[in-house]
Amino acid sequence: MQRRNRSGKRPSSSSFRWLGWLAALLLVCGVILSLLAPSLVISYIRAYVQRDDFRQKAEESIAARIQGSALIAPLIWNDDTATVAEMSFSNAGWSMEAGGLRAALDFGAIRHGKWSIQNAGADDVTLRHTASASLGGPASAGTVAFDSGDDGIPAFLRRYIPTQTSISGFEVHRFAFEQEAWKIAETQLHLGDWHTGEVSMSARLNGGRLLTPISAPEQKLPLQFDITRATLRLADKLFQISDAALRWKQGAEATLRGSLIYSTGAWQVFTHVKAVPLDEFLDAWWKQRLSGKIEGDLEMSGLREAPLAWRAALSLKDGALSGLPILDKLVTYTNTHRFKRLVLDVCSANIRPQGDSLRFENIIVQSNGLLRIEGSLTIRGRALEGDFLLGVTPETLSGIPGAGSRVFVENNPAGPPGLQWTRVRIVGTLDAPLEDLSSRLIGAAGMSLLLDTPGAVVGQGAETLLKPVLGEDAAKLPGKVINGAGSMLENGVNAGTGLLKSVLPVFPGK
Repeated sequence: MQRRNRSGKRPSSSSFRWLGWLAALLLVCGVILSLLAPSLVISYIRAYVQRDDFRQKAEESIAARIQGSALIAPLIWNDDTATVAEMSFSNAGWSMEAGGLRAALDFGAIRHGKWSIQNAGADDVTLRHTASASLGGPASAGTVAFDSGDDGIPAFLRRYIPTQTSISGFEVHRFAFEQEAWKIAETQLHLGDWHTGEVSMSARLNGGRLLTPISAPEQKLPLQFDITRATLRLADKLFQISDAALRWKQGAEATLRGSLIYSTGAWQVFTHVKAVPLDEFLDAWWKQRLSGKIEGDLEMSGLREAPLAWRAALSLKDGALSGLPILDKLVTYTNTHRFKRLVLDVCSANIRPQGDSLRFENIIVQSNGLLRIEGSLTIRGRALEGDFLLGVTPETLSGIPGAGSRVFVENNPAGPPGLQWTRVRIVGTLDAPLEDLSSRLIGAAGMSLLLDTPGAVVGQGAETLLKPVLGEDAAKLPGKVINGAGSMLENGVNAGTGLLKSVLPVFPGK
């Protein structure tokens, strides 16, 4: 048999085996490198963040972001925790100074594709804003990337560097904020968690003081408040006060909420106050005559380069009024000593500015079982101008001749039943207010002296009203003046005529 010639050699099985082992080895090496890559990245990052190059790059990145300058003191590392003695940032509108900063970096989280910063905080942070600058956050600028090529990380490991960041809150032991005369001082600040992609962050203040440029009447120093609490939200376009509580003198408290839009500077604040001592806002004359504590709502709003707009709806709790000349006259006229110190069961008003004046509307003052006052008042400087309806019980008028039939004859369908009403106008100043009620009561007494029976012109009120014209002795016996003969009768007619002239308004042209 003839052997067949072969053109080539068949590859040996050992050659295929060698190539298989090589492929398997490469695959195993790839898997090992993939598994070790995060650890290698962590090792590189551990070494890099402890170098001064990292601090300098962080300064450059922050400065580019805020379009200003940044200064970071050398970082001191203790295991995974870094501390910085001081840090400061500033640009055209903002500046920040911080001391005693600390933060822990969870290097293990890098395996899961994120930077995780924990236990971050500072001993002191002071934030200042220039009022003339925009309140908006700094415009986005080109930032300096962490992996810019000179950090020593090989290119094949860069894809393992996290692109997500998570911060588990930030605590500041002593936080301060300043904007011209507005200041927040010695408060504790807590910033909530933040993650990449979120556009807002919660914040909370505890303790400290709020200093304002607002000077209230009769206050020697601008108003200052103790901060009880404040819950805030910081967003890229909006700043919100969700809930805040402030305390003032003698246990006064204010709760407020509000918002600020950075782009327009538009802001508004809604405040509820309670237990605010009224005497803190009164001069010496009124402190002796009016007392109580204020409660109610105050709404304020503003816009950049626009005047403040506000309005309030306030009431006086535990109020009392005493020592006013008109009250002393009412005590004498009516022989009702409750007018001596008038307990104000209801005392409320709506208040708003009107040009250069202060306008009080929907005024309601009530002393149960005695009187009720409704109306409005304008204060310009220290000048007064008011228009009121005064309602009193019929028993109160029984001792004043002609009052019930000639003065208290107005209708007030909306008022409580059982009262007789008259209109009262007030002018003058805060120090010396004038009213037209007394003159009209005197006029009514004059008409009674001329037209009514002698029995209707008797009593303490009649004696007081008639005394200026009839004289002390005749005023005590008005019936005899009317019933007498000769010169006494003529004297009575003249007296009545003189009193009748008092019916004319005391405010001509009003």
